[in-house]
Amino acid sequence: MKNLTKLWSLALLLTASVFMVSCEEDEPTIDVTEGINVADGYYFVVEGEEPVAEKALLPEKVEGEGNAPTDRTGFFGNYVFLEAGDYEIQKVESKEVTSTLGGSLSKVEVEDLVNAGEEPFDGYQLGLLESEGAAVNIANDGFFKISYDETTTELIVMEVQKVSFIGAPSGWSDVEMDVVSSNPEDGFVFEVTGVEIRQNDNYKLRINNGWKIIRTNEAETGYVAFTNYGGSADALVAGGSDIPFAQEDGIYTINVELQNDGGAFVEFNKTGEAEEITFDPAEYQFGIIGSANANGFDADRNLHYVGLNEGVHKWVGVVYFGETSVDDGDRRFKFRTNDDWAFNIGGTLPADGSEATLAVNGADILAPEAGAYYITLTTADEGDTWISTMTATGWGVVGEGSPSASWDVDADMATDGFVEGVTTYTLTGEFSGEYKFRAGDSWDFNLGGDPTALNAGGDNLSVDAAGTYTVTLSFDGENYAATIE
Repeated sequence: MKNLTKLWSLALLLTASVFMVSCEEDEPTIDVTEGINVADGYYFVVEGEEPVAEKALLPEKVEGEGNAPTDRTGFFGNYVFLEAGDYEIQKVESKEVTSTLGGSLSKVEVEDLVNAGEEPFDGYQLGLLESEGAAVNIANDGFFKISYDETTTELIVMEVQKVSFIGAPSGWSDVEMDVVSSNPEDGFVFEVTGVEIRQNDNYKLRINNGWKIIRTNEAETGYVAFTNYGGSADALVAGGSDIPFAQEDGIYTINVELQNDGGAFVEFNKTGEAEEITFDPAEYQFGIIGSANANGFDADRNLHYVGLNEGVHKWVGVVYFGETSVDDGDRRFKFRTNDDWAFNIGGTLPADGSEATLAVNGADILAPEAGAYYITLTTADEGDTWISTMTATGWGVVGEGSPSASWDVDADMATDGFVEGVTTYTLTGEFSGEYKFRAGDSWDFNLGGDPTALNAGGDNLSVDAAGTYTVTLSFDGENYAATIE
C-alpha cells in the first residue's frame, strides 16, 4: 500500500512538472527596445560616455524686445553639476547619438564684455564647436551654466560662483547667498538670512552679479543669454519679469534651489518683524530717472517738494524726454528717492494730465513722446497711496516785464534738448522789466533770485533796459541757472 502511494505521488509530480514546462514555453517573449534611453535633444556628456537626463540642454529663451524672454530656434542651456574632466555635446535622435560636437574654450574677460555693468562679474568661457571636435575641458568640479547655440555653434560655459537676491529691499544691490547644500544628481541650494522685505517689493535672482551674457558677434546672429531669474517664486524663469513679494512685511531667510533638470524656485521663511515705517517728507527727495532722460539711468532729475497742503504732500518738476534712449534700450523711467533704488515708484502714467495711481516698486513707466512735461506726485495718506499726473507743458516765463506782459499768462519756452546731462530751455522776446520762470503754468514751482543759482520761490528777475532778449534756462538734474542776452 505504501509503495502504491509513493508511485501515485511520483506520477502527480511528473505531471505537474510537464505542465509547468509547457506554461513556460507558451509565455510571450519580451522585446527590449535597443538604444539610448533619453529624450531627443542635446546633452553635455563626459567624453566617451552615454548621455544622461541630468545633463540635458533644454530649449532656453534669449532676450527679445523690451527685455522679454523670447524663443530662439536652436538655443539650448541648463545649470548642471560637473566634475573636472573632458566633455562633449551629443545630439540624440530616436535613441541614437547622431552627432558629437567639441572644441576648445577660451576665457571672455570682463574688460572684453560689451557692457560690463550688465554682464557676469568674472566673465565666462566661450568655444566654437565643430563635429568631432576636441573634448571640452572642465578644469574643476562645480555648478555651471551651459548654453549652446546652433546658429553660431557657440558654447558658453560659466561657473556659478555667486547667486544673489536683488530688488527693492536691497536698493537693487546684490545680496549674496551662501551654498548650503549640493547634490550632483539634483542641484544646489543657496541661502541668505536676515533680509527685510515688504509686501509687493519687487525682486529677482542673479547669477554672478550679472543680468545677461551679450553675444553680439554679428547683427544677424547675435543673441543675449540671461543670467537672472524672475517670473514667479515657485517657478523661476530665466529672464522673467520682476517678482512682487507676496507675503507680509518681515525679516526673512531666503532659499534658492537650482535643479539639474532645469527647475528653479525660491522660498521665504519669516524669522522676525520688519521695522515700522514712519513718514517724513524730508526723507523723500524724489527724482525722475530713466533711459530717455538727460542722465539716463546714471542720475536722477530732481523734483521740487511743494509742501503739505490740506493733508496732501506734493512734488513737482519739469522733465524733458528725448526721442531715443540714451542707453540704446527702451524709453522708460521711474520715480525714486534720494538717488537710490531702495524706494521707487512705477506703473502706468498717461501724458494727458489725468491722475494715475502708481505703486511702490511698480513697473517701469513708458516715456511719452519727445518733449518737456510737467509732472506731479502726491500722497494724501503718508505714502500708502501715490497719485501722479503728466502734462505736455514745460517751463515758461511770466511777469509784467516778460513777453507775455502778465503775471497770469506764460510765454512758453522752447526745449533745446540735452547735452552731457544738461537740459536747456530758451525764449526770445521783448522784455521790459520783472519776470520769473515757472513750471507747468503753475506757481507751485517758480524760480528766481541769483540767475547763476536760481532757487524755488526766489526774488523776481529783471532786465535793466527794455529790448529783445534771449533767455536760456539750464538744468543739470539738481541745479537751475539762467542767462539773458
